[in-house]
Amino acid sequence: MAPLPELVEKPTKATANKVRVGKGKPLPYGCSQAAKGLNFSILAPDSLVAWLVVEVPSGQENTVTFPDVQGSFLRFELQAPVNRTGNTWHIQIVAPFSLEGLRYGWHIDPEVSYDNQPLLEQPVLDPCARCLTSGGVEVWNKRGENIKYAPLSVVPDFRALDCFDWQGVTSPGYALQDLIIYEAHVRSFTKNKDSGVKAPGTFLGFIEKIPHLLNLGINCVELLPIFEFDESQVPWKHPKTGEHLCQYWGYQTCSYNTPMQRFAVGSTKNPWAAIVEFKTLVRELHRNGIEVVLDVVFNHTGEGAWGVSNWNCLAKVAVNHYYLMSNGYHTNYTGCGNTLHANNPNCTEWIIDCLRYWALDMHVDGFRFDLASSLTRGSDGQCMPEPPFIRRLVSDPCLQHVKLIAEPWDCAWPDGYLVGQFPSGDGNPRWAEWNGKFRDAVRGFIKGDPNMKGEFATRVCGSADLYEPDGRGPCHSINFITAHDGFTLRDLVSYNKKHNHLNNEESGEDNNISWNCGEENDEGPSKKKDIMKLRDQQMRNMILALFLSAGTPMVTSGDEYGRSQGGNNNTWCQDELNWFSWADCAKESEGLVRFFRLALGLRKQHRDLLERTTFLTHETIQWNHDDWESDYNFISYILHRGGAETGEGSEGGEVAEAASECGQAGSSRDSTAAATTTEKQRTCALLVAFNAGHVAHDCRLPAGREWFRIVDSSLPSPQDICECDEDAQVITGESYVMSPYSCIVLRSFDDLAESQQYDTALLPGSRLQQLQSQLRQVASQPFQAQLAEEDFEEIHPSLRGGPEPELMSKLGQGGYHHHPVIGA
Repeated sequence: MAPLPELVEKPTKATANKVRVGKGKPLPYGCSQAAKGLNFSILAPDSLVAWLVVEVPSGQENTVTFPDVQGSFLRFELQAPVNRTGNTWHIQIVAPFSLEGLRYGWHIDPEVSYDNQPLLEQPVLDPCARCLTSGGVEVWNKRGENIKYAPLSVVPDFRALDCFDWQGVTSPGYALQDLIIYEAHVRSFTKNKDSGVKAPGTFLGFIEKIPHLLNLGINCVELLPIFEFDESQVPWKHPKTGEHLCQYWGYQTCSYNTPMQRFAVGSTKNPWAAIVEFKTLVRELHRNGIEVVLDVVFNHTGEGAWGVSNWNCLAKVAVNHYYLMSNGYHTNYTGCGNTLHANNPNCTEWIIDCLRYWALDMHVDGFRFDLASSLTRGSDGQCMPEPPFIRRLVSDPCLQHVKLIAEPWDCAWPDGYLVGQFPSGDGNPRWAEWNGKFRDAVRGFIKGDPNMKGEFATRVCGSADLYEPDGRGPCHSINFITAHDGFTLRDLVSYNKKHNHLNNEESGEDNNISWNCGEENDEGPSKKKDIMKLRDQQMRNMILALFLSAGTPMVTSGDEYGRSQGGNNNTWCQDELNWFSWADCAKESEGLVRFFRLALGLRKQHRDLLERTTFLTHETIQWNHDDWESDYNFISYILHRGGAETGEGSEGGEVAEAASECGQAGSSRDSTAAATTTEKQRTCALLVAFNAGHVAHDCRLPAGREWFRIVDSSLPSPQDICECDEDAQVITGESYVMSPYSCIVLRSFDDLAESQQYDTALLPGSRLQQLQSQLRQVASQPFQAQLAEEDFEEIHPSLRGGPEPELMSKLGQGGYHHHPVIGA
C-alpha cells in the first residue's frame, strides 16, 4: 500500500466515499474518539513497522480477507516519524461510514510477501481494546469443528464507555480495616438453576443476589477474574460425562480491558454490552454499600496457552518488553509458562493504564494481584526489594483511593514466598497481603495439631511479626482459611486428602492441613452422627477464629452454608462442581448460615477491638491460660474494650512475641496489665477460648464480674450463638467446662445499656421483598436503558459543601454515599 496521505480536512468529491487517514495521537492507548473519526494507538517499543487493520463494509477498494475470518479489511501502513511518538504508533481514521462494531487489529513487524505486503495472518489484538468479538461468544465452553476462539478487537459504541448513568451512586469508600471480603465467581454465584434469577451466571444475575450478601453482613466482593478469557482452551474431557472440561476460574487472560463476554446477557448482539452490564453490577453493589475488588492476573497471560495460536497479542507486539525472557525463551515463575515483565517500563505503563481504566471508568474499588511476587522480579528474574512497578503504582495520583492486595507468592520457592515481606510502598504503606500463615495456623490449631498455641495466638493478634516492622497494621493482613484454590470449608473437615480425579490430571496441593474428623476411611459424606456433628463444630470454630481475629477477614462464597466440591481442591477446570447451591443454602438458613451471620455481627459490634489499624497491646488483650508449653491446643484470652485503638500500637510485637515464644514473660506482663486495667475495661470485655483437642477442658472465669455466654460452638442451633446480649445465659462458678473441639465467647458488662444486637444484617421481610423487586427490575432492563443521553453527570447544588439533613437521609435510604466536593 502506498504511503499514507495527509488527513483531508474538507473532503472533495474524489475522497468523499473513501477512508481518510491522518497523523493521530499517542494517547490514549487503544481505540478512542477523535475530533474527526477515530484515533488508534499502540505501545510497541523496538518495532520498525506497524500496520493498522480495520474492517470495512463490502464494496470498498483494496480490501483483503484473512483465513477463517469473515469480512473485508483495509490495511494502513504507518509512517515514522509522522505516526510514531517515542515507543507508540498512532493513526487517525475518518470514514464515510460508521466504524462502530467493526473489527480491527494490528500487524507489528509482520512477515511480508513478494509485494512487500504483510502476510495474510490474523491481526494482533489491541492490548488496550475495550471490547472484542469471537466465535462461540453466545455459549459457554462452545466446541465444534468450525468453532474456535479467535478474537478480534472491536470499535465500541462509545456511549457504553462515556455515557453510563451512574445515577449519583458512588463507592462506599470503606477503610481497609472495615472490609468483610467475600470471594466469588460471577458464573458460579447464580448459574445453578435453583438460583431463580433471570440471567444465571452473569453480571446481571449477580445483581439479583445482592440481598443475600447484605443478610450475611458482607460489604466487599472480590470477584475472580472477569477480564476476557478463553474457557474453551482445555483439551481434556470429564472422565465420567465425556464433556470437555473448561478453563473455569479465568486465570488465562486474553484481553485486559474487556469484561468477560460470556458473563453478559447482551454480548450475543453487542460486543460492548459486557461493559454496560459490568458497570450496572458495580453501581448496584455500591448503591447497597458493597465495594468491588477484582482479582487481576498480571503475572502471566493466556497467550499461547496449551500451544494454541488462534490469537496473538503482547508476544507479537514487543515480546522482550512485555514478557520476562531468558536467552530468548519465556520464563516460568507462575506455573503457566509466560511470566510478564511488570518492571519493564513499557509493561509497567500498560498495566497502570489498565488499572486506571478499571478504577476510574468502571469504578472498581481495589485489586487483588494474583501471584504478586512475580511483579517484583527484575530482568534477571530475582525479586527486588523496591520494584519500579510497585513504586509507580503506589505513587500514581489517580489510584490513591484504590485498595491493593497481594497474593504474596508465586511458583518459585523459596525466594517467591513474600508473606509479610511484600514491598508495601514508601511512607504510607498501601499493600495488604493474603496471609497464608494465618490460614495454615488456624487450620493446624483447630485440627488439633500439637504445639500450635503460640503461632495461633500471634495470628489472632494480627500478625505483628509480619506487618509491624514496615509500619503496616493488622488490617494489612487479609485473614482467610479457604479460598477458590484449595478445599472448601466443608471439605476441609471432611477429607484427609485431595480427590481430584475428575480433573483428568494430577494437580492441587497435597499438604492441606485437613482432617475428616474420623478414621482414614471416613472420607467425604458420612452417616455417622458423631462425625457429622464434629464436622459442623469444626466449621463453626474456624468461622469464629476468622471473625474474632485482628485483621481483614475474607470468606469464600459457599462456605456460609458448607458447600462441598467432593474433596477436589483444584477445581480450575470444573464447571458445575463450582456452582453455588441456593437450595442447600436455604436448608442451612437456621443452621450454619445463621451462625455465620451472627458471628459476623459479633465482630462488627466489637469492631473497636477487631477492625484495627494498630496492634493489640497488653491493655487490650489479657491471656487467660497459664500453660503455654503444653502441646495441647487450649487457649483463652480476654479482649478489653476500653483503651482500644488508642493509636499506641508499639506493644503489638511484644504481645505477639510473648505468645509465639509461649514463655513466662507473656504471663507476667499479662498479670501486670491486669492489675492496671481501668474500671471500664474490667466491666466490658470479651472472653474467647478455643479447646482444639479431644478432651473436655476447664476455662477459668476471672472473678469479680459476671460472665454471659454468647457462643458455644458445641451446642446445637440456636443455642450455639445468641442473637443479642439480652438472650445470653449467665455463667456461674469459677470455670466453664468446654467440650472437645469447641469455642466459646463470653461477655462481661454491668450496664444493660451496653448490650448488643448481633443480627443487625438481616433485612426485614418487607424491605427484603422491596429490594429484591428493585434489583430484579434493574437486572431485567436492556443495557441501553443504563445509558444517559449525554456524558455529563450533574451534581445537585446542595451537595456542594454538604447536603441538607433531609436530603442526606433520603440519599442514605437509597444507598447513596456523600463525598464532599474537593475544594468547594
